[in-house]
Amino acid sequence: MPIQLRGSTTEEVKLHAPPNRVALIVASGAAVVLFIVLSVSLGEVAIRTLHLVRDGIPFFEKPSGRVGALKLDPELGWRATEDYDETLTARTRGGKAYPVHRSQRQYGFRLFGALDSSRPKLLVIGDSYTQATAVSDEKTYPALVSGQLGMEVFAYGAGGYGTLQQYLILDQYFDQIKPDLVLWQYCANDFINNDHELERASLMNNNGLTRPYWINGVVTYLSPKPAWQHIREWINRHSRFLYFVVSRIDRLRAATASTSVEFIIEAEGFKHAGFLRAVQVTDEIMGRVRARVGATPILAFSCDSGQPYNEAFALISAHHGIEYWDDIPGVIDQALNRGEDVQTPDEHWNESGHQLIAGMIAKHIQERGVAVASVTKRSHLDPTGGVYTVTPHAR
Repeated sequence: MPIQLRGSTTEEVKLHAPPNRVALIVASGAAVVLFIVLSVSLGEVAIRTLHLVRDGIPFFEKPSGRVGALKLDPELGWRATEDYDETLTARTRGGKAYPVHRSQRQYGFRLFGALDSSRPKLLVIGDSYTQATAVSDEKTYPALVSGQLGMEVFAYGAGGYGTLQQYLILDQYFDQIKPDLVLWQYCANDFINNDHELERASLMNNNGLTRPYWINGVVTYLSPKPAWQHIREWINRHSRFLYFVVSRIDRLRAATASTSVEFIIEAEGFKHAGFLRAVQVTDEIMGRVRARVGATPILAFSCDSGQPYNEAFALISAHHGIEYWDDIPGVIDQALNRGEDVQTPDEHWNESGHQLIAGMIAKHIQERGVAVASVTKRSHLDPTGGVYTVTPHAR
């Protein structure tokens, strides 16, 4: 029997009962959603205003518009932004501030020389170490090599690029530039970025952007994130504020990661099945690079000397007639051992680091017989030794 209050019927008590718990939950949920929407909206307005005032990026963009030094691209996944120019203050890993004026020119190239130049042409292809967003234009290693050797240099790099994306850039612009030498910048994370399964398993080298992968001889576009893929894709394309948030979360996870697939690969080396698969894929892509450039010499180096990556790069390069310099990253390691401040906080090269790298590259190219600024005409490849030479002014 239901309990009744004096003078009240059961129906009257029900009419005066407390609000329904479900209604409270719905109202609370609506309030939370409204708060999130307002916070995201304010954040979006704030970051778009910052981009407009600081970088000159329009508040509202077309899909083909630009946001910073990189922009999304349907074929490449993303690419370096064309006609990009920015002045900022950067810091060395040791905390020293220095001014940076960086620009990206035709097609997003960091350095785009004269196509009609009579000087030897060097095409440099790389990732973030070649994009060099923390270094002024004239202080990047390609610009320094150009000045030291008197070469016409064309340099393209984009942060997070894997080998397939670098090949696609080469394929797009090789015939237009017609370089006499190609300089290829490897990085240890190429093997992670070249293999979808490895990148999905990585906390350190996974930027969440859809990229092309070379799978069974076919270019395939996939997201490297195992969950919330469609939400992530929407964020990448439509919300600068949410992209800022999720990318910072990715960086935090990478910085605090106690384990990731990279650690396992470094412990197991060539015994790691995924790494072997990535080596095979990288080898296939570099085979396409060789086929694309024909007899044009390819010179290569890695931005780091970690194993088993360095050994794999050496094997792949030898397989395709690529001259691989394994001593380039050592100049940075030696400088760090001497206590020199040659890196940025994220361990890329600062101005001093680029100067060291440029010196080593220029030395190697000079050893191949390439003259400096007094070049007047180029000769063909030596068919017996594959060594590129030039004819300098008479002295």
